Amino acid sequence: MRKLFFTLALAVLSQVSFGQAVNDQAIIPVSVTLNSILRLTVVSGGNIDFVVNTIDQYTNGINSGGADARWQTNFTVSSSQDFDVTLAAEDATLMGQDDPANTMPLDNIGFDLTGSGGGPANWALPLAVLALTQPSQNIVTGVAGFSAGDATQNNFTIQWRLGTREDAMNVSSLLAQSLTPDRYITNVFLELVPK
Repeated sequence: MRKLFFTLALAVLSQVSFGQAVNDQAIIPVSVTLNSILRLTVVSGGNIDFVVNTIDQYTNGINSGGADARWQTNFTVSSSQDFDVTLAAEDATLMGQDDPANTMPLDNIGFDLTGSGGGPANWALPLAVLALTQPSQNIVTGVAGFSAGDATQNNFTIQWRLGTREDAMNVSSLLAQSLTPDRYITNVFLELVPK
C-alpha cells in the first residue's frame, strides 16, 4: 500500500510540476524626444528710419507716445519652453555714414512695448520708455511655467521714438545737442533666450 501511495503521490507531483503555467514576457522600449522650438519672427517694422527735417522735430522729437505705426516693430515668439527676449544695439553710439567720426548717443532712441495674447499672466513688459543701449536689456520677461506658447499667445510691438526725451531717454533735445547733420545708423538685435 505504501508503494501505491508513493507512486500516486509522485504521479500527482509530476503532474503539478509539469502543469504549471508558462510565464512569458516581452519588452517594449518607449522613448520620447522633445525638440526645442524657439522662434522669434519679425512680422513688420524690420527697418526703422527716422528723418528729422523740421525745427519742431529737432525740438520735440518724432513719435512721442509711440502711437504712429510707421515707427513700430511687431514680432512674435513661438517657444516650447519659458523664455525672455532681450534687445541690444550693435554699437556704443549711432555711427555717421557720411563721416564715421560723427556719432549720436544711443539714448536719443527710446522704445516701449505692448503685448497681446498672453498678457501679464504669461510675461512682464517694461512699464516705462527705455533708452536704446549697447548692453542687452530684458524687454520681455517670461513668467515661469506660463510664457511658453505659440505666436498668437506671444505677440509684441516695439514702439520706437527719437528725441522725445521720455523716461530713460536723453534729457536734451536733438536741437540742444547740436548734432552734425548725417545719416546715423546702428543695428539692433532681438534675442530669444530660453529659461
